Amino acid sequence: MNTKMKVLSLAVVGLFGFAGSAMAACPAGPTTAEGGAWTSKTVLGGGVLAIGTPGLASTECLLSSSLGASISSSAFVRYTHAASEPSYRFQFLVDTTALTSFVTTDSVVVFQGPATTTANGLNRMLRVSIVAGPAGAKRVRFIASCATGTCNQTYTTDLVAGVNRIEGKLTVGAGAAGQLTYWVNAASGTTEPAPSGTIANLDNAAWGGVSAASLGLTAPSTPFKNNHAAQAVNFDQFDSRRQTYIGW
Repeated sequence: MNTKMKVLSLAVVGLFGFAGSAMAACPAGPTTAEGGAWTSKTVLGGGVLAIGTPGLASTECLLSSSLGASISSSAFVRYTHAASEPSYRFQFLVDTTALTSFVTTDSVVVFQGPATTTANGLNRMLRVSIVAGPAGAKRVRFIASCATGTCNQTYTTDLVAGVNRIEGKLTVGAGAAGQLTYWVNAASGTTEPAPSGTIANLDNAAWGGVSAASLGLTAPSTPFKNNHAAQAVNFDQFDSRRQTYIGW
């Protein structure tokens, strides 16, 4: 059964539109109060959050996020879900073309999955960050809360120029039952392929499950805020589900 969380219907219909659809107009802003999909938005420290056209995949609209030259700068949207989801899948498109070459310690968070319950001093069950690869390239790092603090893994292939598709599956459970599986630029199709990577043995049952989703830029490293202020990252086609591979 392919059960979709409410985040999916709101994000795909309300904010990003149907692929190939003829929406009359994009919303004035990303929140429900502005005609968009998301519960709230956070814009701090010179950040900018905007709806742009066209989208990244024959869609009507995209979400654009950029930060100011401040370590506390943020520009992201959040959707708060009513329940804690012990099985959580997410997918989004991200285009980092406007970001100039990365230095070794460049990093910025692009996605977060908070939990209702705080454990080990943390309430974020997972994060996805853009980090530096070799020779100025950009790569994606997955960070999951685990019994020992945080467990992370950087995918060892550079992001491509243009649009990248990122998908993840977080399973909540004791011991080896807790794990994060991810796919980066997997081949098209809705049959689940071999993952790009897995972070195993998270022992993350104490958090209960994901209860919200945040998309956009936050938590920049000092080199990122120094080198990439006002450089926009674009997002599209956010999708979240309880079960089954999302694909495309």
